[in-house]
Amino acid sequence: MDYGKFKYDRKKKQKEIKEKQTNVQNREVRLTPLIGENDLMVKSKKAREFLLKGDRIKVSLKLRGREIGRKDLGLATLEKFFKTLEDIAEITKEAKLVNDRFLDMNLQPNKQKIAKYLKELNSDKQKEAKEGENNAKDEN
Repeated sequence: MDYGKFKYDRKKKQKEIKEKQTNVQNREVRLTPLIGENDLMVKSKKAREFLLKGDRIKVSLKLRGREIGRKDLGLATLEKFFKTLEDIAEITKEAKLVNDRFLDMNLQPNKQKIAKYLKELNSDKQKEAKEGENNAKDEN
């Protein structure tokens, strides 16, 4: 084997190894203790997208003014946020007060939960498609 072929093969193997690596990113979602219901749902929907892509999430809840004395409101909001994502995520770091202003919690995707979630999602879509076909036949 000549040196040129050796270099080519080595470069090709390194490229394959690099393609197989997954690049996990850390994303951040910021909340406040008195966030509205719809705003919380929008944030959780975005977080769900990140988790399904395989990214980790840092959930930061900023306490301002008199809210600093009411950490229980912040913890309740974080708990409510996690309840919307518990079907695909798990907590890696429990909610903890940082710099007397932020409550931080880390989430990461759980592969088994995600597989189950996607399976249920696909079965629901198939049921809807069958119902749509049946409705179309009934109209004719």
